[in-house]
Amino acid sequence: MKIYFDNSATTKVRQEVIDAMLPHLCDNFGNPSSIHAVGRAAHQMISKARKEVAALLNASPAEVYFSSGGTVSNNVAILGRARFVRANNLGNHVITTQIEHPSVMGPCRYLEQEGFKVTYLPVDKQGFVEIDRFKKALSEDTCIVSIMWANNEIGTVEPIAELGAIIKEASDKFGKQIFFHSDAVQAAAKVPLDVERAQVHALSLSGHKFHAPKGAGALYLRKGFNVMPIIFGGGQEKGLLPGTEGLANIVGLGKAAELARVELDSNIARLKEMQRFLMDELSKFGRVQMTGPTDLERRLPGHISLAIENAEGEAIVMQLDLKGVCTSSASACHTGVIEPSHVLTALNLPCSLTKGSLRISLGRFNTMDECREALKALHAVLPNNTKEKKETAAIR
Repeated sequence: MKIYFDNSATTKVRQEVIDAMLPHLCDNFGNPSSIHAVGRAAHQMISKARKEVAALLNASPAEVYFSSGGTVSNNVAILGRARFVRANNLGNHVITTQIEHPSVMGPCRYLEQEGFKVTYLPVDKQGFVEIDRFKKALSEDTCIVSIMWANNEIGTVEPIAELGAIIKEASDKFGKQIFFHSDAVQAAAKVPLDVERAQVHALSLSGHKFHAPKGAGALYLRKGFNVMPIIFGGGQEKGLLPGTEGLANIVGLGKAAELARVELDSNIARLKEMQRFLMDELSKFGRVQMTGPTDLERRLPGHISLAIENAEGEAIVMQLDLKGVCTSSASACHTGVIEPSHVLTALNLPCSLTKGSLRISLGRFNTMDECREALKALHAVLPNNTKEKKETAAIR
C-alpha cells in the first residue's frame, strides 16, 4: 500500500470533481465563445465556475480570470502590472521575498534585466517577513509588492492582512496605489482566503493543489487595477488570458472551489490533528530539526518540514518510497551535486542541515492510521538513537 504524503506537490482529483467534469468531455463540449446553443451552454458553465472561485475568495465573479495554473497567473500578474506601471510612469521598484516560488522569482529577475529595481526581503528563521524591514523597503517609487500567502517548502503562512494594511497606508502616504499580489497556490482550501480583509489586489490559484485537475488555475484581479496582457490571442478572459477555455477543467476547478469553501473548517481541523501528531513524534528524533513555524496557527495545516543533519534529502525520499511512503525534498541534484533550496538558504540554517530537507504534506484523503504507519518507515530511515528505538516500540 502506498501512503501519499506529498499533497503540496499535487493532489488527487476528487470524485465529485470528476463527475462534474465528465459531461463536458463528452456531450456538452462547446466552445464558450460560440454563439449557438452548445456554445452558450458552455459559457453558462464557465460563469458558474467563476462564481464558485469568487465565493472561495470573497471576491466578485468579474474579478476572476481563468488560467492554466499558478505559474501563468503569477507571471501575468507581475509582468502584466509591470507593463502597465512602466507605460504610465507609476514607479520602478518591486518588493518580494527571498523565499518565493520560482514563478515569482523568475519574473522579478527578468524585471531587473529590464531596468526595474527589485528588493528581495530577507525572512526570519521561521520564514516570516520582518515587518520593520518591509516598512522601510516601501518607497515613493514602489509599484509592485508580491509576497506568497503560504510557503510551499516550510509551511509559513505570512501575515498577508497586516502587510496589506501597511501597503494601503504607504499608498495613501505616497499618493499612488502600490499593487499587492500574493501567490496563494499553497494556501487554497487550507486557510481562509478573504481578498477584502487582506487588501490584496491580485492573487494566484492552481486547482491541482486542492483536488481539481492539473491545467486549471485562476487569477484574481481587483476591479480598477489594470494589468496589461503578456500573452496575445483571441480575447478570452477579457484579453488578459486569451486562448479557448478548457471547459471541463474550469468546471472541475469551480466544483473543487465550492467543496473547499464548504468544507474549509472541517478540513483544517483534520489536517491539524494529523499534523500535530506527526510533529510531536518527529520532535523526538535525533539529528532532525523542524523548519518553518512550530506554532500551528501560523503554519499551513497538514504541512511538516524537516532538516536532517548530514543527510541528503533526495536519498531519504527514495528510501521512504521503497517503504511505501511518498514525500518530497527541497534539495535538488544537478550534475551530481546536491544543492540546498533557496528557501532553506534564506533561513540561514547550518550547511550540515540545508541539504537534508524532507517535506511531509497531508491532504483530505490521509488518515491517522497512515500517519502511524508512516512513522514506522520514518524511524527506519531517519537517523536513530536509543530514545527513538523506544518510541518505535511504543507505536507498534
